[in-house]
Amino acid sequence: MLKSIVNAAVNWINAGLPMICLKIVVYSCNPQQMSHEDEEILDQFNKLKVKWEDVRPKTEQPKIVYDLYLSYSNSDMQKVKEIEHLLKKEKTDIKIFSEHQELNKEQAWQTEMFDVMVTCARIVTMLSPQYLESRECLEQYNLAMCCDRQTSRSVLAPFYIETIPSLPSYMCLVQYVDVRIREGSNEKMLQNCKSFLQLITIDYTKIDNQVEDKDKEYDVFISYSHENSEKAMIVLKTLSTLNSHRIFYDRNELKAGTLWQEKLYESIDKSTCMVALLSPEYLQSAVCQEEYSLAITKHFQEGDFRLVPMCISNMEGIPQSYSKVHAVDARQDFEGTCLVVCNAINSFISMGFMNPDIFHIDQTTIDPDEILFKYREQYYQANYEKLIETREKLKTITTSATESKQENQRNEQQLESYHTDTGPNGNYQYDVGFSYGEANKKYAHFLHHVIEGRWPEVVTNFSLNKNDAAGFMESLEKSRMIITFLSSLKFLEVEELHLALFRHRGGKTGHKVIYPIQVVPPSMRPTYLKLIPCNVACYDLHWKDTIVKAQKSGQTLFDQAVLDASTDLIATGTGISSEIKLALSMAADDIISLIKHSSSVTKKATLLNIVEVKQFIEDKEQSQLGDVELDKILKSIPSDSKERVVERMKRLKLDHSEINPQ
Repeated sequence: MLKSIVNAAVNWINAGLPMICLKIVVYSCNPQQMSHEDEEILDQFNKLKVKWEDVRPKTEQPKIVYDLYLSYSNSDMQKVKEIEHLLKKEKTDIKIFSEHQELNKEQAWQTEMFDVMVTCARIVTMLSPQYLESRECLEQYNLAMCCDRQTSRSVLAPFYIETIPSLPSYMCLVQYVDVRIREGSNEKMLQNCKSFLQLITIDYTKIDNQVEDKDKEYDVFISYSHENSEKAMIVLKTLSTLNSHRIFYDRNELKAGTLWQEKLYESIDKSTCMVALLSPEYLQSAVCQEEYSLAITKHFQEGDFRLVPMCISNMEGIPQSYSKVHAVDARQDFEGTCLVVCNAINSFISMGFMNPDIFHIDQTTIDPDEILFKYREQYYQANYEKLIETREKLKTITTSATESKQENQRNEQQLESYHTDTGPNGNYQYDVGFSYGEANKKYAHFLHHVIEGRWPEVVTNFSLNKNDAAGFMESLEKSRMIITFLSSLKFLEVEELHLALFRHRGGKTGHKVIYPIQVVPPSMRPTYLKLIPCNVACYDLHWKDTIVKAQKSGQTLFDQAVLDASTDLIATGTGISSEIKLALSMAADDIISLIKHSSSVTKKATLLNIVEVKQFIEDKEQSQLGDVELDKILKSIPSDSKERVVERMKRLKLDHSEINPQ
């Protein structure tokens, strides 16, 4: 067993798994005196250490021998042979490794498979229900993801050969080639296979040691709903005719194997201008909403980025958050207006000239950090006391002798409903899934301890081994809510974050899936990190203010769960500040409340529209001002009339915010 563990760990590290240290603990009845068995284990480990100590991960790229590696289930053999025949017919010199490799059950690391995979330009995984049911196929898929990390190329290329009722989220994040036969016709399959073959015409032997240009930028990003693809294509062709601009058009840029969600966000960050084709379909698309939210933040924050909205079809009304930047009316003569807009964009990119008829020139600047702080501050003011009251109320109910049995039965039924509620890929196995890196481990440890202290029945993935990347990703797939720490993200945490964002957007159950926490302020880039809706940021000033007030008044802020979590953290040799403890304490209450009350989420976009948030804050502040004025009016009314006035208000079904103090 020890040999398998060490050999597998070393190979996974060499394959690109970002693991710093693997700690192997041997439990002994008498640690002070080693037994004969313990000495044998230590001797075995020393031999393995000698074997692997001087072995370092290979830095040079392996030589490409095959164009394609086919990973498939034996049950899909007929479809695979048909696709292979088509590929060879279209490209006669193509080299395909199609031999079905069996798992070596005696090895934890599949050396033979991996050694062949890294010599292939692309690894084609034939996705089908049978593929997902095969342990062998899933192992090959995970190895293909490792090849992606180890090489400087995009290696993984999923082929979607048969409809899958519930595709795992981590697979949905990878752009696939649709080769399903629709209505008895294979025309779409032929077309997509031809497009894919164009990607492997490059001589990979000449770029083995090349590194992708991370600073590559786009001149124009075209944002549109796929329902309006024809008009988006006109914009693309017009811009391309005017100049050799670098244009992001998703059908051209999202190649097979690309992590499409991350690519979209990063490409907007790397663009100079974005054209948004506004239509009812655009406003209904969660992904389009996110693209627009990113662009409008950059438009008002960065002087060298411009958003150009074009209204391309009749709409009942453009939401206020979309009307802050003037939209060019292209409803009557789309092609003519498109030419004018594209000429203006060409002048802006080539010479820096902004046509005032096309570009919204406004001296207004919006500071997203300031607005999002106010957003969190309002959430804190509205919920902090309520969450504590709810916690104390639940504690009282639970400890009540007359009601405890009934309450426990209700809790058990509710907990049962959590675990049988259908998730994206089967039943929820965990109430809470934690996603964190080494830099945030102590905060995750503390938060987990507090949640467990306040909700002993909670089921989490915290004890799982994070070094098992595939297994840990699967645990997030089966978690009702995913807690993510947005600071100091490494490669694997970014993948986990995007899985949570995708699940939140695509979830069918309507509840909140992702609960992000900011420990330190986010950097300027990537922009999307600061737009993920976040209720708790540990660096906000109200945490310190609350502690200072509590110290002056002698109030106790921390319950037993926080005290126990702090003691446990000290035992590990680490500690965190009182402000962060208070922030994470509120986060724990918030998380428990959101899960237990299963609050519905109507808006599925995963990024905040900064203009919409700004308006929400201003409306809230105005409403609070109205409440103060109303209280003054009520105080001026004679006591014998006040009751009738309040009753009259109730009958009219008016709340304070609807009453004009004048």
